[in-house]
Amino acid sequence: MLIDTLNGAGRFFYKRSFGLLLIRLVVGLIFLVHGWDKVENISQVAVFFGTLGFWPWVAYFIGWLEVIGGLALILGIATRAFGVLFGIEMIVAAALVGAAHGFSGIEFELLLAAASFGLALIGSGKYSVYKMECQNCGGVFCNAETGVCVAVP
Repeated sequence: MLIDTLNGAGRFFYKRSFGLLLIRLVVGLIFLVHGWDKVENISQVAVFFGTLGFWPWVAYFIGWLEVIGGLALILGIATRAFGVLFGIEMIVAAALVGAAHGFSGIEFELLLAAASFGLALIGSGKYSVYKMECQNCGGVFCNAETGVCVAVP
């Protein structure tokens, strides 16, 4: 009886799409919350970005990218595109801000970069509002019935 229960649980938890959903929800929520904090305090964020050598408009771009992209990851919309953008953003953040503090200063950014690039490589999974990639071939805007891929990432 116990063995059957454990085997059934194992089959339940061996679901790639559930794993992707969990990662998308958590990573998307982190970006959404951090982005909203940036948008609410945009003048201070713009000054901080200025100290890093960026133009003030970059603060607006990054803040809204995190808000919109975080929501998109949660919903599973354009997961690959936002995954690449977030991965690049986190690598830049690790290099410019956290590197001065050693590994402990960049581990969070590296984790988010790895998760973001991973999502970009794998896609949104089965449980998403709008899947841009085909579950069969990984193509973008693929017609799954005919197997004709418009573009393969």
